[in-house]
Amino acid sequence: MTLLLLATAALAAPATAAPPGAADAAVLAGEAAGPAIVPAAAKAITGITTANLRLRTGAGTKYKVINTLPKGTRVKLVSKKSNGWWKVTVGTRTGWVSSAYLTLSTKATTNALGYISRGLTYRDKGPNKSSRVVLTFDDCPKTLTAFDAVLKYAYANNIGLVLAPTGACISSFRSKYGVNIAARARAKGQWVINHSVSHVDLRPLSCAAGAKQLQGSGVLSNYGRPPYGALDGSVECAYATAGMNIWTWNVDTEDWKVKNKALTVSRAINRASAGSTVLMHMQWYGFSPDSIRQIKAGLGKRGLKLCRAYRGSDNTGPISSAPRYLPSSLPC
Repeated sequence: MTLLLLATAALAAPATAAPPGAADAAVLAGEAAGPAIVPAAAKAITGITTANLRLRTGAGTKYKVINTLPKGTRVKLVSKKSNGWWKVTVGTRTGWVSSAYLTLSTKATTNALGYISRGLTYRDKGPNKSSRVVLTFDDCPKTLTAFDAVLKYAYANNIGLVLAPTGACISSFRSKYGVNIAARARAKGQWVINHSVSHVDLRPLSCAAGAKQLQGSGVLSNYGRPPYGALDGSVECAYATAGMNIWTWNVDTEDWKVKNKALTVSRAINRASAGSTVLMHMQWYGFSPDSIRQIKAGLGKRGLKLCRAYRGSDNTGPISSAPRYLPSSLPC
């Protein structure tokens, strides 16, 4: 497995709201405190937030809040008002922030190390080096009953799924049902990988902030899937810091968009090829015993088989509890 390299800069992307806290309260005080002295403004092209900082529609606290930028977000500088407020761009969003909580930089928002342009396609199939198709499901199931129904079917039919629940999902099921769904899935021979704590786009975050999202209440494993499949150098750095390999997909059913069982099943069947990783989500129609049954049958007609549940590294004997850390080559 190719080792992830540490990145030195983050690619700005659509901001995701961060919950207000002590740092955000300090920002509110800072917004009213007036402009800060900033070095070499003419040469600076980006800024890095030093606290959770509110992005507003205008240059002052009286303007509407667009979003809250987490500490460590890199923004593109557009222009500056005399009162010390910067007009900035973060991904597709433009707004105003106080300079009191910005560290100016001459580094561009793009990642100079070019991880994506290197064409590291190992991410697509992850550790599935077999000719079998892996069905993967992200996010969170609607109910424990629906989750258990899928686990029961997969176990009875020797199917190995890859589940990527968020930390927020795991916490909610623990609170509501007293059940750790990650441990429950592993006990049935299913693979479970990390999908961050709260499903934020990791690209606007610093390497350290991104790693914190991966190391929080989410799944502890050696593989993870970035929310939205969004990747840049900062995200690569976050996964490397967290000690995780990245596993995305090479077949997208777009079940979240079509919200149609028949179309989701058809796409999983017809878009897959030997060794594919198919993306679906636990809250949509592909995540049901009948959908998986149809996908298995349809792939079979095309001469393709699904990954099998874990039965030990030699893939013999009865189904057993899947390990927390995935092997470099899944025994599919």
